[in-house]
Amino acid sequence: MKNLFIIFFIITLTIKVSSQTTEEGLVKWYTVEEGFKLYAESPKPIIIDVYTDWCGWCKHMMKTTFSNPNIANYINTYFYPIRFDAETTDTIIYKDKKYTNPSKKTHELAIELLDNKLSYPTIIFFDKKGTKNNLPGYLDVQDIEPVLVYFVEDVNSYANFQDFNIAYMFAFPNVYKEKIKELTPEQKLDTLGTIKWISFEEAEKLNKITPKPFFIDIYVSWVISTKVQKNAIYKNSIIAEYLNTNFYCITLDAAEKNDITLNGVTYKSLGAGQPHQLAVNLSQSRFIFPMSVYLTTNYEIINVVQGFYSAKSLEPIINYFGTEKYKTIDFQEYNKTFVGKIK
Repeated sequence: MKNLFIIFFIITLTIKVSSQTTEEGLVKWYTVEEGFKLYAESPKPIIIDVYTDWCGWCKHMMKTTFSNPNIANYINTYFYPIRFDAETTDTIIYKDKKYTNPSKKTHELAIELLDNKLSYPTIIFFDKKGTKNNLPGYLDVQDIEPVLVYFVEDVNSYANFQDFNIAYMFAFPNVYKEKIKELTPEQKLDTLGTIKWISFEEAEKLNKITPKPFFIDIYVSWVISTKVQKNAIYKNSIIAEYLNTNFYCITLDAAEKNDITLNGVTYKSLGAGQPHQLAVNLSQSRFIFPMSVYLTTNYEIINVVQGFYSAKSLEPIINYFGTEKYKTIDFQEYNKTFVGKIK
């Protein structure tokens, strides 16, 4: 748990940093064999830059995207980065199998990793579970930022990339305003809603007058997907209106340093680099962000929902708890017949 609450370097979205032109960028690249050996010893996502010497866009991506200090530092910190020449003549051992390049054209491993779709550059991601995802084509800094976060923060376990990518843009609209303009009307998100966030103290006072369940958003500032959830998904007007009407909405920094009193119990910070006692209690000691906790009017935990959800996916969840259907029906059954307002 200690490591989870150490503030790591994150991408600085609002600062433009000039790129440095280098042959291999600023990323500390491994060979295929080195990267997968490290992955086997201590799993974290792998990113593979598949290139060829004659590929102009590969060189351009190395001089721009992979030479951006913020992008390079993020990759070096959270990934095992591998650079792989698709036309190398080296013999490579991958998953206990030997791959060569007898034709001296395309390497056998490149053919396998690219699923025989030979497009350069192609950026390949292996998540922590070993699932492979290929992204062909040049990616600039803005293109690659949400992809990196998507795999580092395990968003891929909860949402498809298209939903997260668009939400990412709307979470940082000043940075992505030009890319937002390129979206179709159907792709653009509704971010006109505003959740009325209140303190635990205010919620308790209001609950004594008009009892309502509690919706608690638990976040940490260095997990970027929590910002995407709050700045894009929670701003959906249908989501915001439903939460404001049916819940008392509270937001809690899991690294909060001040004491918080809830239902007569005072919770304290556990110290530097540690989560707050209340966050530990509400999360049931299982920290996966983004995270929302639902409490009854009597302060009993109904459920802890962890992971990133699009507005359309979140709508049945908040309705499930808001209508108290959780008392009589399993969520999967409820979701089969749920008809939402979000299209």
